[in-house]
Amino acid sequence: MTAPATSGEAANPRRKNSASRDARRMAGMERAAVLVGGQTVLADAMGMAVSLLRQKIKAERPIRDEELRCAASALSAHATQALDLSERLIVLADNGKGS
Repeated sequence: MTAPATSGEAANPRRKNSASRDARRMAGMERAAVLVGGQTVLADAMGMAVSLLRQKIKAERPIRDEELRCAASALSAHATQALDLSERLIVLADNGKGS
């Protein structure tokens, strides 16, 4: 039986508090997949099958807090790599001045 929910969240009183089918979680996970290079990349980083990630994004399975943290770690690693590459490209451009 599902209890009344707020903010787009489907609450189930029998489910542990760390798992939710909150629309914000699904949207965040979907956006994370886009930013890191796709669902396959995110699923690999999270150590899960792509089909399981898709089920979570579609609200067919709940998204646990730890899974959000794992997706956040994957985003941070991707952002660090992007920043490093950005800085190297700027150095290359600056070294090319006057040539």
